[in-house]
Formats: sequence, C-alpha cells, structure tokens
Amino acid sequence: MSFTNEVKHELCACDVPDDLREKIRYGLFYGFRGNDEHYFISHDKTAAGYVRRLFPKNTVSYEQHTRKTGTSYQVTAADRLFFLKYSTPVISRSLIGGSDAEVGAFLRGAFLSCGNVYVQKAGYHLELSAGTEEKCEELHQLINEQGMNISVSHRGSSYFLYSKNSEDISDILTFMGAVQCAMEIMNIKIIKEVRSGINRSVNCETANIERTVRASSKQLDDIKLILENAEPGELSDDLREIALLRMNNPDMSLRDLGKLANPVISRSGVNHRFERIAKLAEEIRNRQRS
Repeated sequence: MSFTNEVKHELCACDVPDDLREKIRYGLFYGFRGNDEHYFISHDKTAAGYVRRLFPKNTVSYEQHTRKTGTSYQVTAADRLFFLKYSTPVISRSLIGGSDAEVGAFLRGAFLSCGNVYVQKAGYHLELSAGTEEKCEELHQLINEQGMNISVSHRGSSYFLYSKNSEDISDILTFMGAVQCAMEIMNIKIIKEVRSGINRSVNCETANIERTVRASSKQLDDIKLILENAEPGELSDDLREIALLRMNNPDMSLRDLGKLANPVISRSGVNHRFERIAKLAEEIRNRQRS
C-alpha cells in the first residue's frame, strides 16, 4: 500500500461528528481540479466508500469500473441542487467555520480529493493539486493562518501546494487527523538521523533549552495576566486548555504539549494558540495603560 493510501485510510477511519461532515464535503469539492467537476474517482475502495457515506442518501451515485489498468471507484453528484453551495470559486470561511476541528475537517476533505504524500529517497513530499492558481493561493493562506508552512508551485498551467519538510508535513497530517502517519514520518526521520550519526552539539542543545525556558516564561506571564484580568468570554476553550497545560508543564516543548491536548494538536497548532494568547495579553496591557 502506498503511503498516500495509508494516510487516506487513517483519515477515513477518523470519527466524524455530524457537524463536521459538511466541512469535509466542502473540502472534497474545493479540492476538485475544475469548478465544474462533480465527481470523485479513486483506485482505493476504502476512500471511495468513505466519500460515498459522507453524503445523504440519493444525492450521489456510486460506480465501479474494472479495466486492465485496475479497478477504480467513482462517486458522482446525482443531486446538483444539493451540491450547488459547495461550488464556490474561492474559499467560503462561513461555510468552513473557524475552529481547528472545522478547518482540519475541510483540509481532510481537500486531501482526500487532491492530496498525495510521496516517499522519496531524499524524504517525504506532500502535495495538494487543486488545479488553479486562485484555489491554491486560497488554500495556501488558510493553511498558513493555522501556523503551518506550505509552498505554492505549478507545472505548466496546473498549480499545486507542496512541502518537502518532514516536520511541516507531520504538522499538516496531524491537523487533518492522520496522527499515526504523522508519527511514522517523524520516527523515520529520527532513525535516519541516528543512522547518519547526526548529533546535536552541547552548545546547540543548551541554546535550545534556553530558548524554550525564555519562551515558556513569557507564556506563563501572559497566561497569569489573562487569568487575572480577562473579561468573561475573552479566553476561549481551546486557549484555556493550552494555558492550563503550560502552567502544569512549564518546561515541556510545544510538540509534547500538543500531544497532551484533547484532541492531539501539532506543534504549529500549539504555537498558533500561544500567539493568540500573546495577542490577548497585549490587548489587556493596552487597556490597563489607557
């Protein structure tokens, strides 16, 4: 089984609350290469069956095609009116929502329709082939807003998003819900580093520890200020969770803090939440000065 299929199988095995199904459906449609395409084709029966189950009965048709090159499965929109709201030329933020779970569900759908992760000699290569420059730029902005890194490129007139950085790929997979595959990437990276005899110098380790301590101290100061001075409702549930985790684990790295969250969040996701905490703390300081 290809690593892409491993990722898609894990995404298909994720529990999907009813309120997130629409986000995944929207991601599926946004990931199609053309705005007029209303079908999903896969050589993987698990992925096709999962996509089929996402939609209400009688809104899609399901076909199996067997050729010399192999078997493919096609899920086609049968009720065009039902799918009309998903056919947006740019990302509709109101249709996605703003929480990590909602954006993650949207990206999960997009990956299922246009995503691949390739295993190469030099490492891993993640790609989202949404087709047009405009759609790729929209996805690029959305992913960057979540604190994750990805780049835009093109082959001729076909545009795509990509990353060759193991940590960035791991963060994106974790955010979408493929936690086990993300851990596999990082484990392989660690094994390669050990086999290559790559060791961090004592000075580098010391500098990293000092940076972690300084960052943690600043975060704890911000958290204390917010808890003592924030107005009701200013501190959202996701920020409160990461704040309490930092208070209980002042020396822990961002990646390890993310593993303690429920659900697990990536290092970039943790950093993004601390940036929001820092912004809120600065707003409170400005109020106190005025």
